[in-house]
Amino acid sequence: MLNVNGLNYLPNNRNQEDIDNVNWDLMEISKIDDKIIKRLLDKINSGISDDFYISLESLIQIGEKAKPALISFIKNNKINSNTKIILYFIIDYIENKGTDYPLVFKLYNPDFVVRARTIMELEDSDYSDYLEYILPLIEDPDDSVRWAIIKYLSSNNLIDNPLVRGKLNSHITNELNPVIKSKIKDIL
Repeated sequence: MLNVNGLNYLPNNRNQEDIDNVNWDLMEISKIDDKIIKRLLDKINSGISDDFYISLESLIQIGEKAKPALISFIKNNKINSNTKIILYFIIDYIENKGTDYPLVFKLYNPDFVVRARTIMELEDSDYSDYLEYILPLIEDPDDSVRWAIIKYLSSNNLIDNPLVRGKLNSHITNELNPVIKSKIKDIL
């Protein structure tokens, strides 16, 4: 469980043994060292998961202290393009003390309900510039988020985009939810 601003986050896809043995805890920023930042970066690089979301939020809160490790991690590690987009987003946010894409924080919120609602919000508006941040969420651990993405892509006529098609084609074999898998097949 992570306590951020008085909110407790419990992972939504873990069993009781994992919850009892969680590695997340509240910590003073002054006590955070490079080893902790590296562990957060490793969790982000390992793919979309509950730990990914909490790690991203933690790095944002660490701020300037995390920047050298972020830059070094990008230069010295093999990372996929989705992870690279997120790491550059964090660096840009730290450097500029803000962002042109404020909904990214909601898209990558540790609470899956917030993520799904944000995608639905984007579906009802013309925010196509968020596509690069939305697409990685097709790997989200929560079915409702993945379903919201499929609806977003379909209703905004983004299925013919080669990037979207490629992502959906590569994801379809990993999709466990038969309803979502069927919908992806239908739209492809």
